[in-house]
Amino acid sequence: MNDRHWLLRYSVGVGLFLAALALRFLAEPSLPPGFPFLTFFPAIIVATFVAGAGPGSLCAVLSGLAALYFFIPPTNALVLDYQSGVAIAFFAFIVVVDILIIDRLTGALAALRAEREKAVLHAEQRDTLFKELQHRIGNNLQSVSALLNIQVRAVKDPEARRALADSVQRVGVIADIHRMFHDPAHADGRIDNDFVRELAERCIDASGARDRVTLATDITPIALPQDKFLPVALILTECINNAIEHGLGQRPTGIISVTLEKSGGLAELRVRDDGPGVPPGFDLAAARSIGLTVLRSFASQLGGTLTITNDNGTLCRLTFDIPTVAQHQVAWSTTGLKAAYPT
Repeated sequence: MNDRHWLLRYSVGVGLFLAALALRFLAEPSLPPGFPFLTFFPAIIVATFVAGAGPGSLCAVLSGLAALYFFIPPTNALVLDYQSGVAIAFFAFIVVVDILIIDRLTGALAALRAEREKAVLHAEQRDTLFKELQHRIGNNLQSVSALLNIQVRAVKDPEARRALADSVQRVGVIADIHRMFHDPAHADGRIDNDFVRELAERCIDASGARDRVTLATDITPIALPQDKFLPVALILTECINNAIEHGLGQRPTGIISVTLEKSGGLAELRVRDDGPGVPPGFDLAAARSIGLTVLRSFASQLGGTLTITNDNGTLCRLTFDIPTVAQHQVAWSTTGLKAAYPT
């Protein structure tokens, strides 16, 4: 196979020389004296670029001999005097420079192509390993949720059962958010109307309040890195759960609205219910419940501001910075590498 490849490459060099020679003979009547190499230069360049330096050099040697024999006086003889020697030396200098430059360029292109393929391979391996890691994390979270659920059945104390049940729900929600983040639809960390509704409906379904809650959303899409995406999603989940538990309560129906607005580099997430609101003197910083502790913790992780106030019901408002990278986020993946290293 290698011998055939070698023969093909050098056949290209010889074929291009013969084509250039035939073209030079055809052009001879139309050319003024002094252009013996006119058609040979392109043939040498093409041969070097297509087949390599060896075939290009062969094409150059044959072209020089043919020009000396057929087109440099005295014609039809291989006579090398001063004038013909100068012409051949000029020709040799030009073709050597051309062959060296083209060979270096093709070598650089081959090396770039090899690096590109290596980078794409590494990216694919990284993505595969990362997806497998995330899959295992999701499975572990589900296992923790299942173990806690088993423990709930074994506990008799009502308060302990309630605390464990809340923990089961929160771990399950974290697993769902984790899985949703790595879903192709949200792989860029995009929080949009579809994501918010899906997450809110999961919370509503988990509470068994599907027939009692009307959900309204008004979402300006934003994209966040994972270290911002997960806390925002968890705060949204906790606020919706609080709205279901305290805003809806035992009422037959209720409305929960979720709004996300963006202004410059700031985003504001609001979750509102139409329930009785927070009790007089409520202080978020002093609250000790698990849910509110979780809210404060994730708001602090975001570097954001969280408030819970009365506004025709309970209004949870989270304000946080949108990272500059997230505002112009590009998924760097195998596709991105192919775009960065075009063939």
